[in-house]
Amino acid sequence: MRKFLAYLFILCLCGVIYVNRDSIIDFVISNFFSNEEVVFGESNDYYRDFNYEFVQNTENLYPSSRQDILNIIYTTLNKGLSNVTFYCDDTYYECISDVNDIAESSLYLSTINNLVHPFNSYKNIHFTINDYGKVTLDITKTYSDSDIIMINNRMDEIISSIINDNMSDYDKILTFHDYIVNNTSYDSSVSIGNQLDTVTSSNNAVGVLFNGKAVCSGYSDAMAIFLSKMGFNNYKISSDLHIWNLVYINGEWKHIDATWDDPVTSNGENVLLHDFFLIDTNTLFSKEDDYSMNNHQFDRSLYLEAN
Repeated sequence: MRKFLAYLFILCLCGVIYVNRDSIIDFVISNFFSNEEVVFGESNDYYRDFNYEFVQNTENLYPSSRQDILNIIYTTLNKGLSNVTFYCDDTYYECISDVNDIAESSLYLSTINNLVHPFNSYKNIHFTINDYGKVTLDITKTYSDSDIIMINNRMDEIISSIINDNMSDYDKILTFHDYIVNNTSYDSSVSIGNQLDTVTSSNNAVGVLFNGKAVCSGYSDAMAIFLSKMGFNNYKISSDLHIWNLVYINGEWKHIDATWDDPVTSNGENVLLHDFFLIDTNTLFSKEDDYSMNNHQFDRSLYLEAN
């Protein structure tokens, strides 16, 4: 770097440099500051050592393909990081275009968000992109540190009171499913159109565990936190209108939708169903006409484990 600046000084003295200041700055930035070494930070306690069909964990912060970018976003969230910087590979000419496309795709970003532990999920994700292939992600998480402590303590209390080591995996999941259905009612005051944008505890596990009221994102977060505590590989799965859980049990991926097993009744009666408990995708789709009005029509090219 010192040799370069000295060379510029000599050229100026000799009167042979005729470029403007902005061009010099652009040249310096593009050639000397676009390839700084970057690495991921350490993972937090909610990191999932799982590679899915759609995205995989990575340590590569110099993407050379669209898939590499998706993997970086997934790993950033999965590790529980608040920010990360990466640089496009010099030969990856579509990189900035692909980053912009992904950044503007709520479908891709929400899918990746569904694959990480709820405590590592984002409320907001911001992309900063420059012309030299430098990209920075800044994450605002869904749950604060105080939320996580409060939820973990409450979840541990519930588990110790209703779950024991003699239960089968099936019975453990069934017991917690029944607990949240019996102790939660759907919050009809939060409409479908604004449930993911409105700041309300009904949108997350706080609504289920402390207030007894939630919408589908609250039910599914509470279930995902429980499943993770129990050691089950799981993630949330969503359509345009709804969100629920997918869990790996006894060698198979199965759907759980506690929201639809807790129907809103005309007379206010509490009802516990098991129609959407540990069912395969064909069974889920077979219920669409009778029950869920196409709420479960998810993109099967993204949630490939559910196929």
